[in-house]
This record gives sequence, C-alpha cells and structure tokens, in this order.
Amino acid sequence: MDWYDTGYTYHIDVLAISATDVTKTLGLLSGVQLDGCTINENYNSDSRVQAKVTTVVRDEKSDGYIDNARLRIVLSIPSRGWIEPLVTGYVSDINETKEHGYTKRTYTIEGTMWGLLDHVMKDPVTIAQGAKLIKTWSSLLSGQTKMQYNTDGAQDHSFSNVTIYEAGSKLSTILFELSSGYSRMDTDGYGVITLKKYTAPSKRGIDRVVYFNQFKNITMPSTSNTSSEYDNPGRVVVTASVSVEENGETTQQVIVGSYDAPSSDKTSINVRGYLKGKTESYSGSSENPSKSELNSVAKTKYDDAQTAGRNWDAQSVFANYKAGEVIKYVHSNLKESKCLVQTVNTNLASFTQDLTLKEV
Repeated sequence: MDWYDTGYTYHIDVLAISATDVTKTLGLLSGVQLDGCTINENYNSDSRVQAKVTTVVRDEKSDGYIDNARLRIVLSIPSRGWIEPLVTGYVSDINETKEHGYTKRTYTIEGTMWGLLDHVMKDPVTIAQGAKLIKTWSSLLSGQTKMQYNTDGAQDHSFSNVTIYEAGSKLSTILFELSSGYSRMDTDGYGVITLKKYTAPSKRGIDRVVYFNQFKNITMPSTSNTSSEYDNPGRVVVTASVSVEENGETTQQVIVGSYDAPSSDKTSINVRGYLKGKTESYSGSSENPSKSELNSVAKTKYDDAQTAGRNWDAQSVFANYKAGEVIKYVHSNLKESKCLVQTVNTNLASFTQDLTLKEV
C-alpha cells in the first residue's frame, strides 16, 4: 500500500481479546477517543511495545471492557481493503476519572513479552547437553505460559554443555539467554511471540527507501552525533570461566573467544593502522561454553557494536513504520544512509509517527 497517498479514510477499532487465546475476540470497546490512543515501539526494550487507549462513556454505560481481557488496536482502511492489528497486549493499568456525567478511562497496554518479565520459576530449570534451542525454548514457553508463539524462521542450535537455572530465575531471562546470538524474540500485532534468526541490522537488507521531505510527508528536523564510527571496535574478545576436571579435581579455567574485523574493513588494523578492541564477559546459557561458542558470541557482539554514529529524529505521516525495520534514507543532497528504526511513536489522532533512526 502507498502510505504517502493520503487520500483515504482510516478507522480504528479496539477489541477485547482473551487473555489466553489471541484468536478469541470477546467484544468491542465503545467510546474510544483517538486523541488518547498512542503506540510506542522500542526495538531495544524487553517488552518491545506499549500503548494507550482512552474511552469516554456516560456514567450509566460501560465501554465494553471485560476484566483481564487483552486489548487489540486494529487499523482498517475500507477503501483500500486494508485491515491490520497494530498491537495486542495485556492491560497493566486503568486510570478512571468521572466528570460531568461521563466516565473517562485510559488503559495502558503492554506487549505480550511484558508478561514474561516477572514470571518467576518455582523449580530449577535444566538445559541438557545436546538440547536443541527451538525445542527447548518452545517447551518452556508452552509449559510455563498461556502465550501463543511462532518459531518459523528461527535458527536452531545445539547446547554443548549442561546449564542449570536455579529456582527463582525469571522466565524472560532464561528465554532471552537461550536464544541470544542465534534468534531474536519479538511480538507481532496479534500478540503472538515470534522467534526468528537474528541478523545484525548492519548486515540486513533494506525494507524500504525513504527520501527527505518525500511528498512533504516526512522530515528529518534534527541530527545528533551521540557516538562516532571511530569508537567501533575492530576486535571483540569474549571470556568465560569454565569448570575443568583433572585427576578427580575440579578447577576453574578461563576460555577465550574472539572475532577480528575483515582485513579490508574500515575498523581493521590494516585500514586504521591501529587496533581498537573490546572485551566482554560471557553471559549466555551454557555453563561451560566451548571456544567455538565464544567465537560466535564475539562475532555477534562485533556486529552489534558497528554503528556510523549518527541518529535522526524523524516525523512522518502514518506510513506503518515498525521498530526493527532497516531503511535507506536518501538525504536532500542525495547521499544515502542505512538506518535501523529504533523507536516508533504513533499518534492515532493525528495519524502521524515520530521515529528514531540509528545509522548502521
């Protein structure tokens, strides 16, 4: 759909959805006020998305909300045959005020992954040697929650060592650590948790091309240089303390993995003439990671650390931007920048989106 062709009328519905089944619709909220409806996405936050919905109804009437239901914001454009759920999430707060015979309610909606953040395990969790990532991750999520999930496109991995998470560990921590370096957890508009192969934004293809002041619907009013490409490391070293048995005794040894930039890369010692390195401690799921695992982690951390150092605050008419997209931004001087859409703040009343773009 051409989002910059604004000759259309849009409609927003807010549905009550079952807390345990994202396919089950319980009802439709009435009295929705668009000037109180916003969606805030953040690529780097653990919960990924938060939204606000406001309803206003006469005191003697209900807005149709059902206790413990999730809420789903749905966008439809009838003339284009377009319908899409923008977000589905749990209600974490309801602020209610009464004035002049009307009741105003503002609902705070949290993305599905928010429901994992305080899920505490009552028993230890053991990840067996040789266990597969996708099966282990899926078993934990299905066995411990009522959440729906999709692992299509996930990168599998076999764990080389036994890992034990003690009782009291948070489920979110376990799931994040199991998938780290291989696949990324996200949530779609239906509230389904997705697990897909992780590729650093700098290595990904372009999702769309955006031109400065395209049809006067997008502007880049400010630029901030919060970091510099000269800070990017040309080598990443990851260390881990592992248990080694010799002659019936267990000792701790330090295992080291590393990744060096390709010789032709601008961060390499061959290009710079000097080496800028970065050292990190291993924080993954394996109790005794192998050197090859640490090398893989080092490569992932190297990719994550590469940034050209420029950020833009962008304003646009609603064009269905999503946090996590990679775009090519063509400047007014026709120079190009590859950017990750880090945050998207959508105002459904003005039908506009404020973006934070990070050059990658």
